[in-house]
Amino acid sequence: MIFSIDERLFEFFPDLLIGVLVCRADNTKYGEDILEPALARLRAGFGFEKPQDHPNVRVWRQAFNKLGISAAKYQSSIESLVRRALKGGVFPRVNPLVDLYNAVSLEFLVPMGGHDISPLDGNIFLGFADGSEPFTPMEGGEEELAEKGEVVYKDDRSVLTRRWVWRQSSKDKVTADTKSVFMPIDVMEGLSPTLTEEVMEGVTAYLRDNGNGEVLYRDILSREKRSAEFAA
Repeated sequence: MIFSIDERLFEFFPDLLIGVLVCRADNTKYGEDILEPALARLRAGFGFEKPQDHPNVRVWRQAFNKLGISAAKYQSSIESLVRRALKGGVFPRVNPLVDLYNAVSLEFLVPMGGHDISPLDGNIFLGFADGSEPFTPMEGGEEELAEKGEVVYKDDRSVLTRRWVWRQSSKDKVTADTKSVFMPIDVMEGLSPTLTEEVMEGVTAYLRDNGNGEVLYRDILSREKRSAEFAA
């Protein structure tokens, strides 16, 4: 399987980095709780009046606006995650892998996705939609089409995530039956380039130390290296 990034995206964001993790896991087996400590640290130490005031969230608002996406209407996944976490109360627990990448996202304040590899058709691509690709929202509802020119994650048949890091499809959602998962880590330019490696190491170490999974492949894509190939 090949994951590639459209070179035109780097015309907007020359220093964009995308971390690539491919993991295998027993997604019914919980290890040490990582989500609650991440939530506690965020709630205790978030020193900004609004989520969008944090530099890691603000860069995505700026990126969306640069692409012509209303950042107020379509919040990046990291902004939505931070907002939900700061509300307090019970934070949704889904399954071990989803809890893991939510926790790591909150720890480092970067968007992460989780895509079950088995339902995917062909290869994975991050770039601009042509307007013909179908998308089925994870929360339900009728199939829709991505807008022409919209930045999306997609496979050879359909959109996996609309508006880059906004909303994921139900097609490849991570469930208890998921055995292998593709996790992109989107580090927008303007943030520390070491974030990408730190996030990948956080996931790798957790799976290794808890014995419920392993990282099969890891890489960092950039303007200089726009594709990665790994076993599906």
